[in-house]
Amino acid sequence: MKQAGVSTQSTRFLLAANGLLLVIAWVMAFVAYPRLPESMPLWLNFSGQSVLFVRRSLLFFIYPAAQTAFVVVFWFLSRNAVLSRRVFKEEKPASSPAQKKAFRELKREFVALVLLFFNLIFIHLQRSLILLAHRLERGVDPIYFYTLFGVILILIPYYRLRAKLLGQKKK
Repeated sequence: MKQAGVSTQSTRFLLAANGLLLVIAWVMAFVAYPRLPESMPLWLNFSGQSVLFVRRSLLFFIYPAAQTAFVVVFWFLSRNAVLSRRVFKEEKPASSPAQKKAFRELKREFVALVLLFFNLIFIHLQRSLILLAHRLERGVDPIYFYTLFGVILILIPYYRLRAKLLGQKKK
């Protein structure tokens, strides 16, 4: 079903993909935890910081828990009209109910897509911790890590342009 150029189907797909990534993160954590060595990293080396090693503990699950909380909180905040108006910088409110619905769907699609990339960042951090615990890697792959943030930054002007074009459509 399409409304004024924005697909609810794509938002549903992106939400399902986010759900799948959350499931993958939790499965990865539960599978990896019993196999972790007694000394495991809790924090990775960013910008020359030393890696924080601790005895294996349930603190390992803080990453998928934070990932889940992040997704839930930001999805909830995206449904707040004031917050989403600031992100999309709507100059004037939509004129017709169909246009309002299209803007709302565009905002949901944007948030779901950005959350997808944040899920990938969390999973990369968790994977890096697991591999570092087993001494198979030295930490985060910086190119992959910063590329994910770069994609998120590129999505902001892209969706602002889409919102502007959507606002110009007369219905």
